[in-house]
Amino acid sequence: MSSCNELSICRLIYRTAQTMTFHAEKALKPYDLTAEQFHLLKNIFENTPLSQNQLCEIGQKSAANVTRILDRLEKKGFAIREKNPADRRSTLLSLTSQGKKLVDEVSGLFESFSDRLTEGISEQDQALLAQLLLKVQDNLGTLTTTHP
Repeated sequence: MSSCNELSICRLIYRTAQTMTFHAEKALKPYDLTAEQFHLLKNIFENTPLSQNQLCEIGQKSAANVTRILDRLEKKGFAIREKNPADRRSTLLSLTSQGKKLVDEVSGLFESFSDRLTEGISEQDQALLAQLLLKVQDNLGTLTTTHP
């Protein structure tokens, strides 16, 4: 399959990701959140206590990007940074009670979103798609580590 046509895998993945982000941003607007902010909140929620460096790794974001997003989440009252008692050079991240409540509420919204996204796709085809996307991610990981 040609890499430049409308049905190329790269183009389809890109357009699907763009469309998903558009709909996620629209759904998050009433909560005054971006998809990036919610992604980090959810990662903190699932991995507390968590250092900022760990969040960068899990979220696959640069330290500067995570710092910027955390600053906004703290101002909104959803997340807090505390000194790490085991390492004075790092901070531990956690959610406020308001942040936990928000993640619970918005996670339900995204479960419904996920159900609509996979409507009409059999569980077998969903499993195959997940397997194929994981392989693409793995290939990308290899590409970025072997080619500068």
